[in-house]
Amino acid sequence: MTAAAQARHLSLSRLERAAGQAFGYEEHEPVAVSRGSLMFAHSGFALATVATALAATITYFV
Repeated sequence: MTAAAQARHLSLSRLERAAGQAFGYEEHEPVAVSRGSLMFAHSGFALATVATALAATITYFV
């Protein structure tokens, strides 16, 4: 990341933080997500996609 890009990023971060404080939002620490839960989320999404495709196919032929 170039110095100019990093400066823009930090400036935007400060603006977001200030806007959040102005509207009364508390700043929270980022939540750490384990690798296992990410895999579960992706496999759940894939399972939902397959189920939707299967339901659409059955509906089409019935």
